[in-house]
Amino acid sequence: MTQSEIKEIYLTSCKLLENRQLKEALEKLQSFSHSILVWQLSDKIKDLQENYRLMLNYSFEGVKDPQQNKLYASLIASSYKILEDVNEEILCRDSHDYVFSQKRYFPYTKTITTTELITELESGQTNAGLSELVEQSLNTPGKRKEYAIQNEKLSEQLFKILWLTGHYSDEENNLIKKTLDSEITSLSDKCLAVSALMLSLLRCFNEEKLLILIDCCTHKEDAVSQRALVALLPILAHYDSRLKYFPAVRNRLVVLFDSGLIIQHIKHIILQFARTNETERISKKLQEEILPEMMKVAPKLREKIDLENLMKSDDPDEKNPEWQDILEDSGIADKLKEFSDLQMEGSDVYMSTFSMLKNYPFFQEVCNWFRPFDSNQSDIYELFEGDGKSFLMAMMTNGYMCNSDRYSFCLSLMQMPSSQRDMMRKAFTVESEHIDEMQKEEAILSQTKKAENISNSYIQDLYRFFKLFPHKEDFENPFDYSLEYQKSWFFNLIGFDYEEIRQIGEYYFSKDFYKQALELFEKIENETSKTLDLCQKVGYCYQKLGDFSSALQHYQQAEIILPNQKWTIRKIAYCYRMLKDYENALEYYLRVEEMSPDNLTILTQIGNCFLNNNQYDEALAYYFKVEYVTTNNVKMWRAIAWSSFLAGKLEQATKFLEKAIEEKEDWTDYLNLGHISFVNGNKKEAILNYKKAIELNLNDLGFFLETFNRDSVYLKERGIDEIEISIVLDYLRYLVE
Repeated sequence: MTQSEIKEIYLTSCKLLENRQLKEALEKLQSFSHSILVWQLSDKIKDLQENYRLMLNYSFEGVKDPQQNKLYASLIASSYKILEDVNEEILCRDSHDYVFSQKRYFPYTKTITTTELITELESGQTNAGLSELVEQSLNTPGKRKEYAIQNEKLSEQLFKILWLTGHYSDEENNLIKKTLDSEITSLSDKCLAVSALMLSLLRCFNEEKLLILIDCCTHKEDAVSQRALVALLPILAHYDSRLKYFPAVRNRLVVLFDSGLIIQHIKHIILQFARTNETERISKKLQEEILPEMMKVAPKLREKIDLENLMKSDDPDEKNPEWQDILEDSGIADKLKEFSDLQMEGSDVYMSTFSMLKNYPFFQEVCNWFRPFDSNQSDIYELFEGDGKSFLMAMMTNGYMCNSDRYSFCLSLMQMPSSQRDMMRKAFTVESEHIDEMQKEEAILSQTKKAENISNSYIQDLYRFFKLFPHKEDFENPFDYSLEYQKSWFFNLIGFDYEEIRQIGEYYFSKDFYKQALELFEKIENETSKTLDLCQKVGYCYQKLGDFSSALQHYQQAEIILPNQKWTIRKIAYCYRMLKDYENALEYYLRVEEMSPDNLTILTQIGNCFLNNNQYDEALAYYFKVEYVTTNNVKMWRAIAWSSFLAGKLEQATKFLEKAIEEKEDWTDYLNLGHISFVNGNKKEAILNYKKAIELNLNDLGFFLETFNRDSVYLKERGIDEIEISIVLDYLRYLVE
């Protein structure tokens, strides 16, 4: 069975269960299971089918069963569980994906039993700690690197066991419990356990694992609990349609969401996932706008910097004000400020910078993409010895770089010759005051802010893995549905109040995620009284999504709340125009004109409405108003020319088309000149203009004919019959083909 066939059967089965078509789902599941010789699963499917038939018989024989709904839900839940087991078995046998290759290969690479692993993890941390103390007290090399390498190998084993194991046995359950609860195992191992659990759940739904993850959300260590909360949201969204059939999950979530602090963290994580969806836009802006502009400005800055005069200056620290003028005049200052604001907000501004630094051997291991930054990591610990340690550590613990990027930065430093690294370490010591400031700022951060920094960093770590890992296509990507949380079953379970929902909606709105903002604004609108700004914003969301009828309805509601507001009236006019109701659009545009008589955009739209209402003279009157107060307005000349043609003022139309061509010729100008010549009876001149139009439009005869056919109605209105039109077009075909 091919992988695409397996996926199709799995998704079809999920859809049947989601639609509560249990009989068909069980039949599909039975057929699916035939390709694997696992009698336990076949027996479970048969038992489910038999139990379902019995339930149906009882129901239609008139036997009232107060437990019927509960039994039905449990049958669907059991079907989901068996479906996951069958799918996992088949993929493990047939799939060539990276994940299942690892799953098949891992049992042969295990160097330690699951039972022994926790003991080794604890003793490894103890040995590493003692070795570091010996090195510091005796100032001599010890076995720290050796112990670090051993511990990292153990961490990889831990990660792979929890990631690749399907159902956790007592051994795996004991392993993850002791890892999370032990005072000796490292914080890094606890964090890796959560990440492994997340990857395992994204691959295959498992109720027991999900309950463990929910428990992790209240772990005493913020580094663990924040990672668990970040992992929880996409998993709940991914399996949203089935969770209502698992009461133990619902009950545990209700308890979790009873905490106001947890709700606050979840709101922040939802917003941070939304910010991460802007990463590609930010990277593109940096690469295509900011950096190229800075390269252009660099020579000008060099011209302004006179090093000799600077050294003679009375104030050697004084900066040349002309430098800032150059930045402001170029527009870079505004872009850099926007970039800085995004960084302060928590947006991922470093993705493009570090994306090229993920090719080190360190990143070939899946677990290393999820490691919290640790200066004792064997690949980089040499950087954190000697004079430069404190400053480099301050850089590595700031809230702006995620763990993955910190490793990338340090690994790139490790590629330098040792002499250059020594020079950098010495240079770092000069920054002692700055170090103190950074450490003071870090110390005064509130517990909530520290937790937010952890979740921000972890989301960015995840984003890098799911975007940059060489085998990323073989993993379920949680960012594919990170803007869909508000539609999920669990979202209502969280218990956000209206203000919190509004805050999330306003953030989506500010980032142009109009579909998501609308879903949240309508949650509020349906349960509270309508307000002006809410009606306007809901209307604007519909407008941006292209639903102008719904947008118009909400703008009209806004007008009832506050009549004669210019912004609302203008939006109503716009929606009518997009709905091609030009009569009503004109009425509202004329109202806007009374408020802003000199607004050229409004005057132009009034002219457009008159034109579409076939009131050509009225349209011309407004176009001429705009043309009178603007200079070289080619667009307006073309509008005047077209309106003049439709009004039968052919000489005037020709005059303005020729002005437009002289300023900036366009293929449509020659098309319209051809129409004028045709109507005037000069077919030879019409052919020449049409031919020129085709040449200017990349000799695209097909597109020309399509446009011509739309215009032919106006030619017929002016006395040109269909036969003449056909003859002209055929003659034109002979000329250009």
